[in-house]
Amino acid sequence: MLMIKREAYMRQIRPFINTDLIKVLTGFRRSGKSVMLELIQEELLKTGVREEQCISINFENMKNAHLLDAISLHDEILRRIESIEGKVYLFFDEIQEVVHWEKCIN
Repeated sequence: MLMIKREAYMRQIRPFINTDLIKVLTGFRRSGKSVMLELIQEELLKTGVREEQCISINFENMKNAHLLDAISLHDEILRRIESIEGKVYLFFDEIQEVVHWEKCIN
């Protein structure tokens, strides 16, 4: 898949990448939010972040249907980060599909 780099958006996002703030990308359907998540991950990898430090979950994908409640998602994240050294970066696409997602993220 060919990704458009969207450098103007990346310039706006970069200052916030290594802060503890939760970042939320919003926009119309099919406007490129998923691509932006991928571009941010690429950027992190270029700066030395290891691939295993990036956990990416798309909640529209049926293989993740078991994670559509806050408790299941929380347990899965804890399981995945258990063996990862260093900072972990979480990328959630279509997080609104998770019931009570805000409790898990908080």
